[in-house]
Amino acid sequence: MNKLTKFSLSYPANKINQHSKKIMWLAITLYSLTFSIICIWKYNHFLYNALDLAIINNVFYNTLHGNWLWSSIQGHSYLGDHFTPILILLLPIYALWQSPEILLILQSIFLSLAAWPIYLIGKLILKNNILALGLGVLWLINPLVHNINLFEFHFISILPLALLTLFYLYLKLKKEYNKKLLFYFFIILFLNLMIREDVAFILIVLGIVILFDYFKNKNNFQSPISNILKLGATTFGISLIWILISTKLISQFSPSNFSPFSYYYQWLWQTDIISIVNHLFSLNNFEMLAGLLLPFLFIPLFKPKWLLIAIIPLGQIIFSAAGGGALVWQMHYGALFLPAIIITFIYSFNKANNLVNKYFDLKYLLTIALIIINICLWPSFGIWQNEKIKKAPNLELISKNSSVIAGFNYLSNLSSRKNIYSLHYYFLGAQQFGQAPYLIETDPEYIVYNNRDFEYFDKILQTSAWAGTYYTNGYKRLNNLLDSYIKIEADKTNMFFIKYHLDAQKSIPSVE
Repeated sequence: MNKLTKFSLSYPANKINQHSKKIMWLAITLYSLTFSIICIWKYNHFLYNALDLAIINNVFYNTLHGNWLWSSIQGHSYLGDHFTPILILLLPIYALWQSPEILLILQSIFLSLAAWPIYLIGKLILKNNILALGLGVLWLINPLVHNINLFEFHFISILPLALLTLFYLYLKLKKEYNKKLLFYFFIILFLNLMIREDVAFILIVLGIVILFDYFKNKNNFQSPISNILKLGATTFGISLIWILISTKLISQFSPSNFSPFSYYYQWLWQTDIISIVNHLFSLNNFEMLAGLLLPFLFIPLFKPKWLLIAIIPLGQIIFSAAGGGALVWQMHYGALFLPAIIITFIYSFNKANNLVNKYFDLKYLLTIALIIINICLWPSFGIWQNEKIKKAPNLELISKNSSVIAGFNYLSNLSSRKNIYSLHYYFLGAQQFGQAPYLIETDPEYIVYNNRDFEYFDKILQTSAWAGTYYTNGYKRLNNLLDSYIKIEADKTNMFFIKYHLDAQKSIPSVE
């Protein structure tokens, strides 16, 4: 490379190095704005149809209005599914705008802010502002991050920011152990635990790996051994106690008297060891792992130690009845793995970068290549949807005080109310996994659905291991309900009914 070329490359590099912090915050702001707009567009076009946004928004709304943690969509307390006390901390923000839209905006902000601890960790480990900035930008353009952002709303989307901040504080404590940093560490530790009960599994392993990290690299620690041992042991102990308490709470509020998700693992007790081994090494599981690592060009495998902190969530996915697969990184589950992957990626980066520099003599070639590859993965890895509801019922006819049964496409948009029920649970007459009957005290005032709901009933519910039993009487149940309603608006796909009154003219369709 000639001197002129090196100068032309070094000049902008110097400017970027000088203003890396400002550029990082600019990128974070642009991401937050862009994805907030995309999410609101998606919401306004009725594309949130996978229940989670509707359920969580309904729990926020009911909690704010005195019916603590109640989910009318599920028919039981949300505590019967997950222990997520961070909801209480977010409640004052939700009170300002009682709509799913504020949750979608918050999710975009939390995911974008995760780039900041990545930048700080990169500076500590790589000691290069430009490379640290590149790592932060790489997070913001990662299609797996976008998938988390665009798939419903989940508390677990807060985990990358919280866990990466915790890890940054750990790195600082390795260099300078003081009470102020220790205080911040444990505050962030508890914030991590408050996100969802299964985060404790990650932190249990983190405590173990902190101890392992010390004994393997103790010459690199500037803090006394007793302090680091206490840090690792306390992280382990607090997290273990937390998972025991939260599991007990969930079992108390769950209709099944245990975590409802234990249903996913019942097959393990009903099969043989050969089937379990075949399941473990299935193509779906390899597809999941490849998809999670491909945006990082498998670089984390150079130094995989910190991948261990995701080992229990990995086991939870792999040993579930469905196993892994592309759906894991197309949905929100990537949030459980990406913090461990990005930490490991940063530690592995120098080795990969030196290898590239050896052959190409260009300092930032690997960073540029990673950014280009991630952008190229957008069309194939993302969950960008082109479909939208072309014409939706006039949902403004439904007052805030009215109770509603809604199909998948309209649940989220109608979930800011005390009583909102899912059409598919009513159709089955049973809660998720058949834990208990799906009960509605009085018939709702409105019913609104899309005819494509019935495609889901016929293709998915009819063949489901747990729902198939209830499917048989579904249409009969629904027609019996509709017998007391009149159709007030309809087109080829959408149906909108209001509770029948004696002075109204009946016009009852059949949904069979």
